[in-house]
Amino acid sequence: MRYLNRMFKLKYVLDISDSASRARQRMAFAGLSFLIVFFFAPGGAIVGSNARLVFMIALGIYFHLALLQSWLISNRERHWDKIELPSYCLDLPMIAWGLVVAPEFLAPLSPLIAVVALIRGIRYGPCMLACHIGLGVAMVSGLALSVPYWQVHLELVYANLFLLLVLPVQFYGVSVKIQASSRSLRQENLTDPLTRSLNRKALENAVWRMLNAKEPFVLSFLDLDNFKMVNDTLGHATGDKLLKRISSKLSVRLRAEDKVYRLSGDEFVVLSMGCCRPDTAEHLGQRIRAAIAEAIDYTCPDLPVSASVGVLQVNAFDEVSLEKLLASADQLMYQAKRTGKNQVLVQTL
Repeated sequence: MRYLNRMFKLKYVLDISDSASRARQRMAFAGLSFLIVFFFAPGGAIVGSNARLVFMIALGIYFHLALLQSWLISNRERHWDKIELPSYCLDLPMIAWGLVVAPEFLAPLSPLIAVVALIRGIRYGPCMLACHIGLGVAMVSGLALSVPYWQVHLELVYANLFLLLVLPVQFYGVSVKIQASSRSLRQENLTDPLTRSLNRKALENAVWRMLNAKEPFVLSFLDLDNFKMVNDTLGHATGDKLLKRISSKLSVRLRAEDKVYRLSGDEFVVLSMGCCRPDTAEHLGQRIRAAIAEAIDYTCPDLPVSASVGVLQVNAFDEVSLEKLLASADQLMYQAKRTGKNQVLVQTL
């Protein structure tokens, strides 16, 4: 049950780079299948069969949905995930549908069932591999039991079952290693090397998902006051130590829902879920400032270093991007600096 819950979580399936690759694969499959049936079917074989005609229309819709999703992802537009989940669930049924209504033309594409199961299993681990293999075996068995073409050509059924049952065994170890390496590499790509907090790329992904989901959140932009004095007086090693302690203190003092991101230099962002009231956002900003003050007191208590925090409460989602949010929060933070530094200013968007 735990594996099934994990499999159907959007965060497990809907990854931008993987979804872009799957969209291109769907376009290739739909386009190739359409062309094969269209050019190799004898006259009237498509129009004369309602099931085949409906399948060809569905292939066209499937192709254009994949094309739309690929465009949305490449242009960093929102709502791509609303196409990805139903498409992901339709991939294997679309292949099986074609093998039912046009088997004499699409039988050479039947190994795609094993290929899809193998690729996704290698990418997502043994649990997903077993799930897709089970679906593939069920589809091939259903073809052999209910479709006359496949009952006559049992050698194709045996070949597909062989691919489904033997290849995954050979690639099981590879799947485990790739999954572990992929998780480690993804973590490195989203982590700041100095402070080990999340980086700008991770912030961009998180904000993009929340804007898609239209969930209210708070973006707190903070910058250290007089940080240059730490580097000039105590050295860059102490400055780096201070940045690490700030990241650590923020992670400890804030809630589990509050994620810390380092943009560059002494600029950090805290992304918070579930803060819907201005007083809650103000309290969050003060907790951020207090956590930074603890790190400063521990590292360089004799220097006049503090933090200015601009807290942006986001309740509007239309025509909003990460760049606009960061610009607004950055302007709010500089306004806090101009009002005397070591301040927290809150604004609702």
